[in-house]
Amino acid sequence: MTDEKKPVDWAEIERDYRAGTMSIRELAAWYGLSDTAIRKRAKKDGWERANPKAGSHREPPREPEPAKVYVGTVLTPENTTPEAIVGRGRNLVMRMLDELDATTTRKGELEDMIVSAIDEGADDKQKQAAMAAVSLKGRSEVLKALATAAKTFAEAGAPAGVKKQRQEAGERVAKGGGKFSAPAPPLRLVR
Repeated sequence: MTDEKKPVDWAEIERDYRAGTMSIRELAAWYGLSDTAIRKRAKKDGWERANPKAGSHREPPREPEPAKVYVGTVLTPENTTPEAIVGRGRNLVMRMLDELDATTTRKGELEDMIVSAIDEGADDKQKQAAMAAVSLKGRSEVLKALATAAKTFAEAGAPAGVKKQRQEAGERVAKGGGKFSAPAPPLRLVR
């Protein structure tokens, strides 16, 4: 088998070069040549570019940004309140706990599927990694993370404790300027 070079269509390259819509490097990549070969041919034959600033260092045209697709909850003032966020977080934790429960109760079936899916001659590391995914250690780490999240959401949604309520009441009294509020600082005369 011999590697035959396909003929170079210099007329097409010259037309694209003169149009100036692509950089020299882009032209080279498009036609499967080096940018040096195109530069040498352009210099030898006296090709002029329509846009002299369009050289090999031009930025490629940017494609328009794809439209953003939001999956899930649309943010509105009603569902961005702390109470709504805590409620959604609790629901998520409960769904994840249900999923963990389903995985845990079917652990034996999952292990059998892993063993049957991975061939005997396959890499042993692949099998070990798949088994580690359903291991007790992995499941206990997930459960610990879910418990921490549930605790955080419970604390965030809990009413203020007695100490916090007393502190807030004291701040209201201090701001009120009532009979028992702190006296204002003395005025300082400036001469």
